[in-house]
Amino acid sequence: MTVVPPLLRTSLLAAALTVLWPGPSASAAPVIPPTHVDLVDYPTPQAQWNAFRDLRHRLENDFDDVCADTFCEGEYSDYHSMKLRCSVERVSGRVNSCGWAFAASELQVDPDTGALVARQPTWLCRFPIGAHTTVEALLASLDGPKPLFQPLPGTGRTVFDALANCLR
Repeated sequence: MTVVPPLLRTSLLAAALTVLWPGPSASAAPVIPPTHVDLVDYPTPQAQWNAFRDLRHRLENDFDDVCADTFCEGEYSDYHSMKLRCSVERVSGRVNSCGWAFAASELQVDPDTGALVARQPTWLCRFPIGAHTTVEALLASLDGPKPLFQPLPGTGRTVFDALANCLR
């Protein structure tokens, strides 16, 4: 058995406690809340989840209804809506921007090699929203059976207008 002198034992114990219990010098920095949040999380986390999920589903249904006769007639035959997000100023509740992501694909067989040739573009289509639009005003403007065609606050333009300019 090895005998450790008392002074060395005290030093080792002090070193171990310093590592395990950092003391006042390692105080945590104050947490600064973000200036912007996802609309779903305004004014608190998940507060708008149901309303936004419902809006997203209604917009997707509208898009699917008009796609074949409008956006989906061109170069690509397979369009899909991906993600819809809006950023909101946390303190004021004003909508900073909204974007809806889309992807399309076109697959062909190269007749000489048999290889698949793929083209898969993506788009982020931004909504035309007035500068002082609140979350409540945005959701109210898109409430109803056909949100794709409802005028957006502060611009009078629609999500359909935005998509027509974006998905070219």
